Amino acid sequence: MRTRLIFLIALLGTAEGCLTTPASETGGSKRARQFKPRDCGPDGLIEDGEDNDTRILQRDGRGGYWYTSIDGNGSTMEPNGAFKMSSPGYGGSQYAAHMQGHMGSAGDSFWASIGFGLMDPQGPYDASRYAGITFWAKGPAHIRFKVPDGYTAPAGGRCKDCYNDFGIELALTSNWERYSIPFAALAQQPNWGDPMPQVTSSELFAIQWQFGTPGRDFDVWVDDIAFFCGAEGSAP
Repeated sequence: MRTRLIFLIALLGTAEGCLTTPASETGGSKRARQFKPRDCGPDGLIEDGEDNDTRILQRDGRGGYWYTSIDGNGSTMEPNGAFKMSSPGYGGSQYAAHMQGHMGSAGDSFWASIGFGLMDPQGPYDASRYAGITFWAKGPAHIRFKVPDGYTAPAGGRCKDCYNDFGIELALTSNWERYSIPFAALAQQPNWGDPMPQVTSSELFAIQWQFGTPGRDFDVWVDDIAFFCGAEGSAP
């Protein structure tokens, strides 16, 4: 338990930072919905929520835990503190990850996020054999999907101005949609943090979904999260 607590404290800071760019300005949402990922098989599945606990599936060396994070500027969120699954999930399944609430409007930094570490005890996970991450999600909400790595997470021991994780802005619709994001499509936000040319997929610490629009309600569902191995029709 103590190991997990230290892990969460180290990672919660990755939720801090600038407000997200509206997803409608990036075109990333449409591309993420249109991309057809090539499945990696059972080892690629990270979490489907069906065991209704706070730990991701223990596969291919992974086994981290879900967590929540929220700013101190009056934002509200459920769940807050101890994470728990909600119901129903995508496609008739029983459970999915869910956060809902209202973002504060007075302050200089706003966020509410859910996510999970990939390893327990804390450490980097080597996802270099995979091409990206796919998941089902619905809102409505504009979110930033991001992956702290060895050069943006403090636990990596390399960054001085940390937390500018590689990610992408997505506009979630009110219906379940599949979003598939190649690692190559992830980018840091401009003008802050230690800049790096690309995400280091061989050293991933966590996967997160973050909302950060001041004064707005949010309702975000996520299910069936997996690594993928390329695009449909591409060579293995």
